[in-house]
Amino acid sequence: MLLSFLFTPYILVLLPLLPVLYWVVPSRTNHDFDDIPGPFLARFSNLWLLYQSRLAQRSLAVDEAHARYGKIVRIAPNHVSIADSDAIQEVYGHGNGFLKSSFYDAFVSTGGHRGMFNVRDRAQHTRKRKIVSNTFSQKSISQFEPFVHSNLELFVKRWDEMAAAQGNAEKYTKLDVLNWFNYLAFDVIGDLAFGAPFGMLEKGADIAEVRTSPTAKPTYAPAIEVLNRRGEVSA
Repeated sequence: MLLSFLFTPYILVLLPLLPVLYWVVPSRTNHDFDDIPGPFLARFSNLWLLYQSRLAQRSLAVDEAHARYGKIVRIAPNHVSIADSDAIQEVYGHGNGFLKSSFYDAFVSTGGHRGMFNVRDRAQHTRKRKIVSNTFSQKSISQFEPFVHSNLELFVKRWDEMAAAQGNAEKYTKLDVLNWFNYLAFDVIGDLAFGAPFGMLEKGADIAEVRTSPTAKPTYAPAIEVLNRRGEVSA
């Protein structure tokens, strides 16, 4: 009986519906979010959010959804976005009971080692948090100031040099500040984490030295571009 049904024309009609049922049925069995507004497709499938991510406009689309629907928006069947500063402690506060979603699994290295950013297990997160807590104490942070200040001085100096090189009386120039803010951030991080800046401010370019070992011949890579691309692919 079953075999005869499988070879009937009816199965050809039902087969395209299987993916739809796979997505829609689970979303309709969870009614916890039914009263939360959001894009219509987002109530039934992750495809709306996937589409926005693929267009590299996820943040803009979610922001527009908040402007239309309010502070709490359903952007996927089991995903709610909250745009309310009063909710920061409730959602992100340590020990509040919330766990990171499977989204963070995409940021785990191939070796499977998790860091503070992508660890989801609460016990592991607590252990890792204790290890680095002293680094972020007020006393430790105040000791970072000289390193940050020296890079900021170079940052301003390079802008002054570019403005002066234009030769106009007002001493101004046009530049993409986003690139320079990235150079500043990377050089500060290099100074704090590795004992020396990457040299991006000095070169005015996205160039970072890479070595496979301390004695190996250096090669160079666009670190900012690599990091940004990895974030886009993971998202």
